[in-house]
Formats: sequence, C-alpha cells, structure tokens
Amino acid sequence: MLPLPFSAGELLPSASIQIGGIVGAIVGGLNGAWTLGFLAFAEPWKRMYTSDALWPVSFAIGQVVVAVFVGALYPLWSVATEPLRLRVSGARRLSRREAEWLMPMVHEVADRLGLRSLPHILIDDRREANASAGIRHIVVNQGLLEQLDHDRGQVSAVIAHELAHWRDGDAIALAWAKGVTLPLYLLYEIATRLTRMVHNRPLHYLIRFVFWSVIVTVRYIVIPIQAAAWRSAEYRADTAAARAGYRTGLHQALSYLRHSFDGERSGWDAAILATHPPTELRLEAIEEPGRTYPLRDDGPAPVTMPARPSVSTVERDR
Repeated sequence: MLPLPFSAGELLPSASIQIGGIVGAIVGGLNGAWTLGFLAFAEPWKRMYTSDALWPVSFAIGQVVVAVFVGALYPLWSVATEPLRLRVSGARRLSRREAEWLMPMVHEVADRLGLRSLPHILIDDRREANASAGIRHIVVNQGLLEQLDHDRGQVSAVIAHELAHWRDGDAIALAWAKGVTLPLYLLYEIATRLTRMVHNRPLHYLIRFVFWSVIVTVRYIVIPIQAAAWRSAEYRADTAAARAGYRTGLHQALSYLRHSFDGERSGWDAAILATHPPTELRLEAIEEPGRTYPLRDDGPAPVTMPARPSVSTVERDR
C-alpha cells in the first residue's frame, strides 16, 4: 500500500538472520544452563565414585542421618520455646470471664473428638479474625470472637478445627519438615534479606547468582511441597470438625470469615505457596450431599468496631 525504499525480498534475509540468532541464543542459554546444572550435581558424585566406590553411598547415608538428627532437634526446640515465643507475640492466659465462657465449649469439643487431654488455650488481643494450633497451645484471637459475634456454634466449630490440627500433630509435622530442611531455610533467609537490603542493581543480581540454587530449591520445590501438605491438613481438620457435629457452625463461620482473609490467588505466592485452600472449596468439601446451600451465606451481622478517637478528641475529653 505504501512505497518502500526496499523490497520484501531484501528484508527477509536480514530478518531471518536476526530471528535465528535470537532463537539460537535462547536455546543455547537453556542448554548451557541445563548442562551446567547437571554437571554441578553429578560431577562431585562421579569424582567420589572414582576415588572410592563406597564413598558416595556413605556420604549420602551421612547426609540422611544429619537431616534426621536436625529434623528431630527442631521440634524439640519448638516445643521448649513455644510458650516464650507465643508470649512475645502477644498471646496471654484467659481471664476468669473468658475461661468461664470459652472453656466449657473447649471441653465439649474435646469430648466429641475423643481427646483425653487438652492443649493450653491462650487469647491474643489482636483484632485479626484468626485462630492457630501450635504443638502445645491453641491461640484464639479476640478479633475472631468479635467478628463471629461470640456465636457459640461457630466459635465451637473453629475450636474443633484447631483441636483436630493439634490432635493430628500438624504443628509437629510442620516443625519436622522445617528441621529437615533447616540449612536450606537459613541460607534462603539470608539470601532474601540481602536482596531486600541491597538496592544496587549489579550487586543485587550478584547475590541472586550466588544463591540461585538455594532460592530455586526452597522457593520452587521445598515451600510448594510443604504448602500443599498444609492445605491437605486444612481439609482434614475441616472434615474432623464436621464429623464431630460442627458442620453447620463451621460452614457459617467460613462463609462469614472469607470476607476477612480470602483474596485473589494470582501469582506464585498467592496461588502455589498458599497454606490455606480457597474458602469456597473448603465449604464445598464439608457440605452434605443432596442439601442446597445458598451461594451467599454471610452468617451473623458483622460487628462494627468503634472508631479510634483522634488526639484532639482525647485531649478534649480530658
């Protein structure tokens, strides 16, 4: 349509050379990276086998023994330091009024789950709607009680979920998994902190190049596997609470609380590294077959938190 100073026949050879060079560079880079990675993994074992055929086997067994030893020590350390770590994070013992209201529900849930002992129940005054199960403790946030409007059925269902986590030893399993991979986690933490602190771009890329194997292993292999295992544990705890007779309360609580903690799941961190499944799928997993559930089921009316007074208002009230 428009006259050009050159013909298409003259353009194609130059363009094909450039496109071929780009494709060749990409293929060569990928092949070189694969070859280098394979040699970095295989060459030390090959050299050990050349010097002594039994040395690679004994070295591998030694690595496994060290991993099991560290994996056993980390849960012990977690158990010993859990009270202090929870106290530092803001958890506290129940007051008399809180114990009179909450502990009868805890004992009822424990009876339904067939528990012969109980963990320590703690309260966290944060307004975030959350509850968590540790190795020896269960922490319930004030925000959870307030947002559920202190509804006994729903609070009992959440406690049943957390007690199921505690009964199944999910916190111990998580501590064990972290202990086995502790050296990798330490190096990964060092690498991520350095990359956040360093704003010089060449130095930033140098840090990533030095720690690339640790970053790739932890971020794209170790953490995704552990996150998938924890999502499975969430489904199991939901099922245990539902079978204990708290299906309706758990369904109502999840339906309401999803407005607080459920968000989009785009990106590697939100989709692959998420420790909790999407709430809609958790709701589906505990729903009774043949029963109709409305898509919108928000549970109790949300509690309106009083606005924080400004400095001028406080001074005027004084």
